[in-house]
This record gives sequence, C-alpha cells and structure tokens, in this order.
Amino acid sequence: MSEIHYNSTTKMLCGFPKIKKLGAVSPNGESTPFVFNNRLMRLELQDATNGVDSDYKTSAIIRDRETGEIISSFGEGCYYYSLYQENNKVYVLGTKSEKNSLCGSSVVVYETTDLKNWECRDLISRDGWQFFNSSLTKGENEYVLLLEFGPYPFSYTFATSTDMINWTFMSDDCIFAKDRYVGGPFMKYSNGWYYVIAVEELPAKRYTNYIYRTKDFKTWYSGYYNPIFMPSEDDRIISPKAFELSEDLKEQIKTGFISSNSDIDMCDWNGKTLFTYNAGNQLGFYFLAEAEYDGSVAEFLEANFK
Repeated sequence: MSEIHYNSTTKMLCGFPKIKKLGAVSPNGESTPFVFNNRLMRLELQDATNGVDSDYKTSAIIRDRETGEIISSFGEGCYYYSLYQENNKVYVLGTKSEKNSLCGSSVVVYETTDLKNWECRDLISRDGWQFFNSSLTKGENEYVLLLEFGPYPFSYTFATSTDMINWTFMSDDCIFAKDRYVGGPFMKYSNGWYYVIAVEELPAKRYTNYIYRTKDFKTWYSGYYNPIFMPSEDDRIISPKAFELSEDLKEQIKTGFISSNSDIDMCDWNGKTLFTYNAGNQLGFYFLAEAEYDGSVAEFLEANFK
C-alpha cells in the first residue's frame, strides 16, 4: 500500500470546496442521511448509556429529518451502524458487540423495503478480529465493504462480494493505513474511483477528516484540500431542524470543548450534498450536526482532487 501526496508542481485549480455548517440536529452518534420515497431520512446511533454501562443499551433508529419522527428502532446487540441503499431496498450494517465491549468479530445486516419491518442475517465475520465502524459501496462489478478494525491505531480492511452474501477479504497488503489512526470511515464509488474519508488524529487530541481515493486499494491519492472538515464556532449553531436536544446539551454545545469533527456521511438532496457528522471532543461529549455543499456528492468528491 502506498500513498501519493502533493508535490512542488501540484496546482489547486478549483479552490477549497466550500462547506457550510448548518448546526446541531440530534444528541445521537454516527449517522447516515438518505432519501427514501422523496423524503430525507437519517440513520442514527442511539446510545442510551453513552458508553458507560457494560450492557451498552444501543439501537439504530431511522428518523424523518423534517418532522423528527422516529420511523423505527432496531439493531439491539450492535453498537456501530452504517447504511447502504440500492433501488428500493435499504441495508443497515451493524457490528455485533461482544460481551463488555463495543466491538466484535462479526457484522450483521438488516434489510427493509419500508423502513419499518427489518430482516436480519449474518453478513461477514473474521475470527480474532475486532471490527468497529463500516461502510459499503457498489463498484462497477462488485460490492466493496470497508471495516474499521483495532486495537489502536485503527485501520481499514476491505472485502468484496458480487451478491452481498459471499465475501472475500482483500489481501492484508491492502490495509489502509498501518502507520496511524484512521477511523470513522465513509466510502463511495464514483466515476471509476473509490473515495474514502477517514477520521485522523492530530496533535493535542484534535480529530478531523482526510479524503483519499484509489482504483486498486494499493495506491492511494490524498485530496489536495485536506483536512476537509475542522472544528469551528459554526459547530455551536443550533439548527431549526434540531430534535431531542435537551437544554443541558444546548448549553454544553455553547461552551463545551470542541476538538473533533468526525464520522462524516453524505447524500444528494435538492441539488446539494447534505452531510451529517459528529462534533465534540472524543472524550464523552458529542452531538450530531449537518452541513452542505453546493453540488452533488460526485461533484464534491471530485472537487477535492482538482
């Protein structure tokens, strides 16, 4: 695995992609926005114990972004969730939590065509490994699954399938990256490239997001405008689309120590790219926020390499 970065001849032809932060929308964890029947929805990780109870009372919820209504709740026994959509079917991946742990060696998938009735089946496992977050995309000829694994520093491993049933892990030579922390992944295939956004740790416990792309999972190209998200005062905005933010949390958002923007996900919405991400400090204080880019997801991804 090799990485190609900028050099003395690199030119920035289009300028830094302009991302507008829209504010806090939920007290929950990792999220995926998606469009279903022409309505904007969100998958959210709902952590009832904030990670302090050994039973980890967590679930995945589907929320209507406009009304705040929770359409369904499912996925008990998992902690990390991600969402993939194809045609009229929605897939939510969940990493099964082992006893007294947030992670595990296996991933299940929940499937639905109505967001209310879910069927669950085993997706993939690897004995002795500890998986955390995941991201799934479909390339030209096959599905590719990204799995964040640990222990620290976190890295990414990949698996492929033609039917989302039978999976083959890529060679460990394709692990990205072995020399540093990369977590909270987003992956999408677009115009011949696999794009990955990784949460990376900076000095002084700062966490932000770097974008990369590859065609073969062996040679990776770093985005010209990294990092693409950084903590800022705009994280303290309370969105008019906010739901279930307690007064205590609103006050904490105003003055709390914010050193992290993480776990980006995105979808196309009304001609723009809508992002969800977590703001906070990776020390127990977090909340879900939104941002937008004036262009499609495909345009945003490509803009980071021009």
